Amino acid sequence: MSGTVTIEVPDDIRILLEKSPLLKKKFEKLAVEVFREKLLRFMIAEELTRNVEVSEELVMEFDEEIKKGMVERLERLEGSS
Repeated sequence: MSGTVTIEVPDDIRILLEKSPLLKKKFEKLAVEVFREKLLRFMIAEELTRNVEVSEELVMEFDEEIKKGMVERLERLEGSS
């Protein structure tokens, strides 16, 4: 079974996709893969935390770890350009 989901993209991406059917097909395939991965991660997180009570302190620790990871990813990306 298959379905359709509409997403908004910036104009520059839309223009490129309209000009190249091959690029559009690759972009659609990539979007499906990313959606699948993110949805599976979300579902797993939901299942793992369904009956878990979390303290505010633990939330703050997670927040700090997430921010730290984001900064590290951005630094790696900047270093690779």
